[in-house]
Amino acid sequence: MKLLTIPALLAGAAQAIQFLNDIPVDAYYAVGTPFVLEWVPEDRTDTFQLTVSTYLSEPILLNPNQSQFPEYDWKFENIILGEAVKFSDGSFTWVVEPVDGRTGDGYRYSFSVHYDTTTESPRSFHVQP
Repeated sequence: MKLLTIPALLAGAAQAIQFLNDIPVDAYYAVGTPFVLEWVPEDRTDTFQLTVSTYLSEPILLNPNQSQFPEYDWKFENIILGEAVKFSDGSFTWVVEPVDGRTGDGYRYSFSVHYDTTTESPRSFHVQP
């Protein structure tokens, strides 16, 4: 009996968060618009960290001769939106605002959920200038 419960617990821990948003490819969202990030609520008591990241759509090539792997700078910036968001909440609302003036097709934005040793993200998007 004990051997059956351990795999069941491990299977439950390995489940990924299921985002419900269908963010279109190359979507643009207007500044000041409430973006409601939604996921399937889970019956659990732990939490996750929610961030929004912004980065260049086309990275800057720093060192083309770095062995077989060139070095790029994506100019990443991460903003913590929620330090302890509940899995059971099922949604989080972020009022769209540019980070350091990063708007248009030159920059992408992406939400990230961090818990345990897992990081998950829905599709990236742009913020309208």
